[in-house]
Amino acid sequence: MLRLRPMTQDELDARLPVLQREYEEDELRSGRDTPETVHANVAALLERLLPEGASSPGQLLFSGVDEAGVVVGYIWLGLPTGERAQAWVYDVQVDEPFRRRGHGRALMLAAEDVLRSRGIGALGLNVFGHNPGARQLYESLGYEIKSLSMAKDLA
Repeated sequence: MLRLRPMTQDELDARLPVLQREYEEDELRSGRDTPETVHANVAALLERLLPEGASSPGQLLFSGVDEAGVVVGYIWLGLPTGERAQAWVYDVQVDEPFRRRGHGRALMLAAEDVLRSRGIGALGLNVFGHNPGARQLYESLGYEIKSLSMAKDLA
């Protein structure tokens, strides 16, 4: 059993450096950014999406808490906007000591329940090709490929 509770600002502050580093790595791997600009671009994205930190409008940040009251991970959701009709998973992370125990699935299902309770009928996400475990999880939860981007390294 896992429950979601709003993430505190201290929790977000502790997670932001790792989140920024992982976003940078994903951007570089995907070919959407360059080593020279990735840090500034990701910092600007996070500032735009989280201008007020954990209480930023249009964003839901939750810590996942297990039955013992231990935080095992988190999920960051963006609410639908004028540009995007569905909610969006910006990040979901299970902390290393708690992986491979079903917490990722539980975080996703709990987030879906939160969104349904708000009358939101669709949730989207990106999954990178270098993360087959995440893709397998999302497919097992009923997520379907809506578009597919491919690239070839010519170096």
